[in-house]
Parts: sequence; C-alpha cells; structure tokens
Amino acid sequence: MTSDPRSILALVQRGDFRAAKSAASKAVARDKSNPALHNLHGIALSGLGQYKEGIDRFSRALVLAPDFHDARKNLAQTLILAGQANRAVTQLEKLARVVPEDAVVHLLLAQALVAQGRWAEAEAAATEALNRDPKEARALAQRGLIRDRMGKPILGIADYEAALALRPDDVETLVNVSLPLARQTRTDEALAAVQRAVTLAPNHLGARLRLASQWLEMGEMESARQEYREALRIAPGHPEALEQLAAISSLEDSQELQRQVESALKSARKKTEARASLLFARAEIARRSGDPRAAAWLAEANAEIAATRAFDSEADALLSRRITKRFSVAGPAVNVTSEPRPVYVLGLPRSGTTLAEAILGAHPKVAPLGEQATAGILLYPVIEDEAQFGPLEACTFRQAYQDALPHLPDDTLAYVDKMPENYRLIGFLKMAFPESRIVNLRRDPRDVALSMWRAHFTGRALSYAYDLKWMAERFNGYARMMRHWHQILPGQILDLSYEEIVEDVEAAGRKLADFCELEWDEAMAHPESSLGQVLTLSARDVRQRVHTRSVGRWKSEAETIRPFIDALDPDLWPELGAA
Repeated sequence: MTSDPRSILALVQRGDFRAAKSAASKAVARDKSNPALHNLHGIALSGLGQYKEGIDRFSRALVLAPDFHDARKNLAQTLILAGQANRAVTQLEKLARVVPEDAVVHLLLAQALVAQGRWAEAEAAATEALNRDPKEARALAQRGLIRDRMGKPILGIADYEAALALRPDDVETLVNVSLPLARQTRTDEALAAVQRAVTLAPNHLGARLRLASQWLEMGEMESARQEYREALRIAPGHPEALEQLAAISSLEDSQELQRQVESALKSARKKTEARASLLFARAEIARRSGDPRAAAWLAEANAEIAATRAFDSEADALLSRRITKRFSVAGPAVNVTSEPRPVYVLGLPRSGTTLAEAILGAHPKVAPLGEQATAGILLYPVIEDEAQFGPLEACTFRQAYQDALPHLPDDTLAYVDKMPENYRLIGFLKMAFPESRIVNLRRDPRDVALSMWRAHFTGRALSYAYDLKWMAERFNGYARMMRHWHQILPGQILDLSYEEIVEDVEAAGRKLADFCELEWDEAMAHPESSLGQVLTLSARDVRQRVHTRSVGRWKSEAETIRPFIDALDPDLWPELGAA
C-alpha cells in the first residue's frame, strides 16, 4: 500500500478511513518529522471515531509546524467531537486572530460554542463566517440550527433554506430543517424535505429515523412502522427504532421484536440512553402481552436514566420561589392587545394538554400550534439573571414571541400554545399578553405519574420523571405554584380536569369555548377527527375517540408507584381523598 501523502489524502476523501489509517501509520513510522503525515493520520483516526489518538496526531503536527493552520482546525474539530469544547474554543480563538479571513475557523468556533451552550456567541461566530464567505452553506446551516434553538425559528428556517439553495442535495440540512418546519405547521414541506433526504441517501440512519418520526407525528402509523423497520435494516438492534416499534406494532409482531430487543441488550452499555430505550421497549412488550415482569423491567428502565440525569429538587424549588417572589402581585400588563389571541394550555405532562388543544383546534378559527418552546427560551435567561421585566421588557418579549409564530390564516381568532412547562411563566405571559387565556389541565396525579413512568421523554427537561420521589417533589411544586397564580390572578385561569373532558367532551368543549370567547362549533365535540400533526408522545393515542379507560388506571398499579403516592402533599392534592 502506498504511503504517498496524495494517495493517503485520496483515501480520506473517499471515506476509506481504515485504509488511510494503515497507510498513514506506515508513512509516519518512516518519516516522523513530516507534519503533513501526522495530520493525515489524525484525520483517518478521527474518521474512525478514535478521537484521543487523532488529537495526539494533530498535536504532534503542530509541535512540528505551529503555523499549520489546517492541522489546528482539524484538532479543534476533533476536540468538539470528543466532548472537549473548551479546548476547541481556545484553539479556534487563537486561530481567528491569526487568520481572521478564514470562514471555516469561525464556523468551527460556532460549533464549539454551541457545544458549550453559548448560543448568542455561536450565532455571532456563524454570522462572522458568512461575512467572510456568504456562500458557505455549512455556516448557513449551522446558524439555522442555532437560531432555531434560540427561539428564532423563522430566521432559522430561512438560513436552512438559503443553505439548501447553495447545496440542494445536502442530506444533513434536509434532515435538520424538517423538524423546525413541522413545528411551524409546514407539515408538507417538513415531510418533503426528509423524504428527499431518504431518496438521496437511502441508508442514512438519521434520515430514516426522522422520516419515521414525521409519519408518526402525522398519524400515519403503518408508514412509521415501515421506516423504523428500515432503520433496523441499516442498524440492527437500534434502540430508538425498537422502542418506537414496541409501542406502535401489533401484538403479533411482539415475539420478533422481543427477540431483537434481548439480542441488543446483550451488548448495550449500562447507564446509557441506548440501554434505557431497549429496557423501555422490553417493558412495553411485556405490559402489552400481560407478562408480570413488566413492572420490574419498567423500574429498571427508569433507574437507568435516573442514574445519569440527577434532578436537583432544591434548585428546582429555588427557581419557582424566585419566580413567585417577582409576582407577589400581578405585574403591570402592557397597554396593547390584538387578535389572534394566545391560549396557553398548560399543566403537567400527560395531564391532557394535547386533548384540550385538539378540542380547541377543531374550531375552524383556532390554530393549534403544539408545544412552542419560544416563551421558555426567551424568559428563562431573564429569570436566571434576575433581570428587570417591566412593561418595556414585556413589549419586547411580546414582539419576539410573535415573530417566532408560524403563519396564521387571516381569519384566525386564537392560537394554542400547549407547552405544559409554561405553568411557571404565567405571570410573565399575562403581563405581555393581557388578552391571553390560561387553561390549566388537572388530572389525578397518580394517573399522570403512571403515564409518565411508562414514558421515555426526549431531552433533559423532564429528568424528574425517572424517579418516583423526584416526580412527587416536582408535582407538589407545580400544585404550589398554580395555587399562587390563582391567588394573584383570580378568575383569569380556567382549571379543567382531564376526567371531566373524557366524561363529557362536548360539555368540556363548551366550557373551553366560553372561556376563550369563541362561538361553539360542533367539530369541537370530535377532536380526533380534525387532528393534524402531533409532535409529542400523545401522537400514539390522541387520535382515538375520547374514552375514559385511562381514568383511575393507577389503582391496579398502586404498588408500582407507591413511593410517589406517599410523597405527595395531601394539602395540595385534594384528589388523594378519593380512593
């Protein structure tokens, strides 16, 4: 095998990192003082996921040639991949001072800052990359991701679209733009983007998983199952695919799924998200088939995640106290109102917020927008920094929030944001949107806890859900905070129970319509008939006709959630008096 640098580079460019590693290793052994060979060796090692070894090779190249800028960029990129963003930022800031005209340096700096969660600085770095090279599609795609995470989805999508105009066949960008498009209710475009990604790269695992998720969100269960099976063809034993299939496949398919899950568990590392997914899949298959081991396996799945996601109940309670301290009385509302008005449907996860939104969204002049993260993205920095939030800041927040909304039809009277966690932000929301309506979903906390105990949530926002005592502490905090909001905003929050909705959906719908100042529409009595996409776990069950089967389900599994029940504060939960 040749050890000529040009031949090694050709292997790298073809993606044959194993052959490139072998050739570069032999070349370095013969010529240890050649920095270019160390650099190529590092690229091959990094391409194989051997980041520590790659970092060593790039570092050696820089010892031999401190001005070897490509090696420093490669080092920084590998540091990011290895989870060492701090070191990467140091390398890139140094390089940016030496070669400020290099757009790629600023692009990599943006990536490193993203890894640190320094979003505003990352956006500035990506913008600087574009100032240096306006046609750098990777910088556009990176800024699109950053802006979407910063609560600027319209700008983020515009960046993604500009990147695709330059590189229409970029699979990663097509996959990444799909979810923001879906959140903006541009469902057909979201589907088209990820379908194109799959057409271009049929064996791209991320594209297959995103397409499966998109079909699931749209209620197309058979198409979702087909794509998850394709994901398993590409990556046998893939945890996410098996977990989703366990939830949406028929009992007839359970035996084969069980075999695949057990096989994958043999090699799954402990205390990882992947192993937790497999354990949730095993527990779900067992539950649906009546296997008595389901409860134990479910507890194991939750413990797997709890071991890596500690929930700081003291910090959580402190955050709530800081918010309520701001609002010992209602804050001064802005002197402006407009239509369409926001309706904030909030409460605990799995409490019926999706069902309430579906009832409202069935009205022809109401736009259901799902869980909009914008309010939290914009307001939590204000809370954490203890920054001022008076009428001027409320107006600024109002405008930023409205700028992030999807396009709404001209005759829209109201739109629904059903982010459950907005319960903490009610004081801010009523200041900025005095015309808004707040609907708080109540449900027997024991049924909510059982539903959450069976669920595997994405992200880290619901870390408390994987330990029953943590869950009780968070539930108590929610009830305490809602009691506070009712005290300072009397008559401005509608408490609606899940139990009363499923008992009489029309009566509950009429109550919602009256509170939101909407004329009753018969479609509101049949929310399952008018659902569009659903971007939460409820996508799997909310399309059924409204039923009461989940009411009181906790009673048959009380011992499963006993630590939760015992830790609830009965003063905050009058439901506990009803056995």
